[in-house]
Amino acid sequence: MSVTKNALRLSLLSAAALIGVSAQAQAAGFYIQEQSVRGLGSAFSGSVSNLADPSTIYFNPAGMTKLEGMQAQAAVNLLIPNSEVSDTGSTAAQTTVVGGPSGNPYDPTPVPNGFVSYQINDRLWAGIGMTAPFGLGSDYGDNWFGRFDSTKTELAVIDIQPTIAYKVNDMISLGAGLNIAHSSADLRNRVQLGVGQANEGFSKLTGDDWGFGYSFGVQLKPMPTTTIGINYKSEVHHELDGKIQVTTANGTLVGAASSGGKAKLVTPDHLTFGVAHQVNSRLTVQGQATWFGWNNFGSIDAYRDSGALASSVQQNYQTTWAYALGAEYMASDKWMLRGGVQFDATPTTDEYRTSRTPDGDRTWLSLGATYAITPKIDLDMAGTYIFVEDGTINLQRGGISGVLAAGNMRAKTEGSVGIIATGVTYKF
Repeated sequence: MSVTKNALRLSLLSAAALIGVSAQAQAAGFYIQEQSVRGLGSAFSGSVSNLADPSTIYFNPAGMTKLEGMQAQAAVNLLIPNSEVSDTGSTAAQTTVVGGPSGNPYDPTPVPNGFVSYQINDRLWAGIGMTAPFGLGSDYGDNWFGRFDSTKTELAVIDIQPTIAYKVNDMISLGAGLNIAHSSADLRNRVQLGVGQANEGFSKLTGDDWGFGYSFGVQLKPMPTTTIGINYKSEVHHELDGKIQVTTANGTLVGAASSGGKAKLVTPDHLTFGVAHQVNSRLTVQGQATWFGWNNFGSIDAYRDSGALASSVQQNYQTTWAYALGAEYMASDKWMLRGGVQFDATPTTDEYRTSRTPDGDRTWLSLGATYAITPKIDLDMAGTYIFVEDGTINLQRGGISGVLAAGNMRAKTEGSVGIIATGVTYKF
């Protein structure tokens, strides 16, 4: 076949496959828990039971009933990922060059969030939050050994959550919110347009969509010193409109270089249970467990604009649990100290892991503090180090079925994440 015919076929296949990849990476690459500085400081061990600031809107809207008057909060979490994907025997897809090392594909990335809560009366509260609960950004460059799997990934979900809370009595509070989520993706990788390194081209996928879900939370106080929190966040359904462009090495569009398609995807729901117990007037201990419905990603089905099924990409994501333990200590009238640990299992498996989401089981170590600058202004600070378990990648990439043989990507993944965060809460 000619290069142009190869590119035509490649364009259609890549459009379907990459839209599927975008769904996978959008959902799993990574769930960003960092929506509360106070929560981060205790490794989110008390996020559904013991957050006494507006960030409870995201984690458990029932917690708003603890907040007096009107309060506003703005915060930023700086994520500092470090990752390396090491070649363990990759082979090239009919090209003479396998490619170089990955290096660290991640830059430090700020994740902002903001919340406002308002006490309407003694029983009713209203609030709104804006967060970024899913996202990923990586750039490996165009010449590394995994370039047929990915070169650049930019994924983001922005969530807006209008929320209400109702205090039934001193023992029971309820809360609910609507999640309005906007997703966007920009995914790039090299493609093999013909035999030889000179026939390597570029593929780029962009797409976006709006989706809707809901949150529901409960807080129970069976005794004055103990709070039980339960929160459920629903899945969010997206139909990502995608467009693929394939170009030659010199930037010329080839074949049917622009193709449209859609992929229906569902971000995972999750259910969290937590307990906080006040040991004495200064010390509170807390713990929680979260179940994630990652099995929504058994497969990602992509469709052409005509409605025909273009690709069904197996993901085989597994449901997971995260467990956290921590404590808060009131050191003085001005200082609240906190710390915690968390184990957060990855939904990825060795068979289906990719370089866009080189994830592994994570262990968190966190410390934090709140300083009361004035009776109206609190300053929150936190720091976390996350150990990411090593993983493996075993994929075929770069070929065109029946035309060019695919190369084999064999790799080991390792990494870690540092996080520093700060936020300010103002009480009107």
